[in-house]
Amino acid sequence: MASDNHAHFARVGFTMLAGVAAIVGTLIYLGGFGDRGDLVMGETYSETPMSGLSVGSEVNFRGVKVGQVRAISFVGAAYPEAEEKDRQTILVRIAFDARQLAFEGEDEAEDALRSLVAKGLRATVTSSGVTGLSKIEMNFPDDPAPLAPISWRPEDPCIPPQPSMLTSFTSSASEVMRRLGKIDFAAAWSNVTTIAESVASLTQNADTLVESQRARVDAILQNLEETTGSLKELVSELKDDPSLLLRAVERPPLPETAK
Repeated sequence: MASDNHAHFARVGFTMLAGVAAIVGTLIYLGGFGDRGDLVMGETYSETPMSGLSVGSEVNFRGVKVGQVRAISFVGAAYPEAEEKDRQTILVRIAFDARQLAFEGEDEAEDALRSLVAKGLRATVTSSGVTGLSKIEMNFPDDPAPLAPISWRPEDPCIPPQPSMLTSFTSSASEVMRRLGKIDFAAAWSNVTTIAESVASLTQNADTLVESQRARVDAILQNLEETTGSLKELVSELKDDPSLLLRAVERPPLPETAK
């Protein structure tokens, strides 16, 4: 019985030691003491909150996992020389798997990363789903964000941020709401009312003008009607006797010859 207890405790102890060793190994690897021969360090930054992003979050390139987030801090803590306006910018350090990106050697990998950035590579923080966790997606957007000047000198290749569609939509909606908040709706409604009153007054004046000139308009219409009738008679006579166009006009005789 005693030997069975000793064996049971030995198995429990071995399991605990194995678990502790695995945890310590993971922490050592995440802390940067693992095999760095296949790791390439890089970084990105953001002026907006990175909700759901944490150490260990995935970093994908065109949907394929190529690394993970190694550390998240503020630019001011990592780079004391940064200007005041940049000190609260969020800095994200990334550990890339050089083998996954088919890089050979750390120096070549860093040069390759910088070359990709020059070609338009950008990093976007996206949500992984309903869990609320986030990840970093790297890609070549059709309209890459311009390379904004920064006041610090990155130690590793820096991938500029690209706002996500949700962030861009939220920013646009906020800007619209801000502009709507500045509109004086009372003054605008007053202007609309004034315009409506002016249009009503103009319409009334037009009606008055038409009414005052109605008699003249009726006379003009009557003259036009009479003229039209005369023209109809003339046309009818010409149809019956076209020679009227060639016949000389008979002038009345002079008084001396009238006798």
